[in-house]
Amino acid sequence: MEDTFSGIITFLILLLIIFFLWFIPIWYGLKWAKIKKVSKLWMLFGIHPMTGWIAYLILRYGIDPRKQCAKCKESIKIEAEICRYCGNQMSKEDINFAIKEFEKRKNSRIAE
Repeated sequence: MEDTFSGIITFLILLLIIFFLWFIPIWYGLKWAKIKKVSKLWMLFGIHPMTGWIAYLILRYGIDPRKQCAKCKESIKIEAEICRYCGNQMSKEDINFAIKEFEKRKNSRIAE
């Protein structure tokens, strides 16, 4: 009887560890996708635990933050001075504001 309970407890602990190793990259990946304003669909790679970690690392370190063009609403790089879709010229104030907003989102999300 005691062996059964220790086996069940060991199994549950192992299941919990696997769950967290699978869940953590998806959670942080979604968090960084929101901070950088990129597609959250990257985390579909989280179906497999290893690709979930890879997708998280790409979102965290490999993708530049984005902003929306005021004219055409397309997603462009945060430092872009000219929209590559419609040719709209961004002012330095708009660029600096977008960078400050990104920093604010990043700092508020990291503090959570």
